[in-house]
Amino acid sequence: MSSNLIPRSINDKQRLLGRLRGRYERWVEARFDRRYGIETGGIHDDLRALGADGEHCALAYGYEAVQPAIFRAIMRAAAIAPGGFTCVDFGSGKGRALVLAAECGFRRVIGVELAPQLHDIAQRNVAAFHSRRPFASPIDLCCGDAVNLPLPEGDLMLFFFNPFGKAVLGKVADNIRRGLRERTRQVVIAYRNPLHAEIFDELDLLVPMVRNRSFALYRSRPR
Repeated sequence: MSSNLIPRSINDKQRLLGRLRGRYERWVEARFDRRYGIETGGIHDDLRALGADGEHCALAYGYEAVQPAIFRAIMRAAAIAPGGFTCVDFGSGKGRALVLAAECGFRRVIGVELAPQLHDIAQRNVAAFHSRRPFASPIDLCCGDAVNLPLPEGDLMLFFFNPFGKAVLGKVADNIRRGLRERTRQVVIAYRNPLHAEIFDELDLLVPMVRNRSFALYRSRPR
């Protein structure tokens, strides 16, 4: 074994495990993309360079796709029957979460993305996915500001991979509050990397389900 792979202390062992875990996760993600002939990887921090604009652009965070294992862990924790729900991904990027949601069998999947170049990639990815899985859940893509996206009818799972700052998330939460008050429905919110979880914690129409370092889950309060 190469000497630089031999851990010499607890910290060295932790760093080695972290590198190995990172390599494995990248391999899993690449295998996922190859399965469907899509390209969803990479990290893109400058959304303006990808065509994003508007009053909330400066408050939007960069793109990083959710790991398939994390998305599936969220689904297990949510414990819903996806066939009765529409899944909405806020900040859908290249569309990995959309494909994962379609794999799960949601009634319908919707993605909203601010950056036109990421939206265009997602369109190609969705077309490639459906060419291999023609009977999978329908996926609709919207290019625009998530604050302006009306909530679709019916029961919903709303997915966020920390897509934007607190001010924008608060405006989206206001839309969710109005949608819950207008009609009785089930809503589950999945918040990966819950940096601004207090926004949903303070929403009186939601009940916390799960909170860990990786994600937070909420459900609508029974009425």
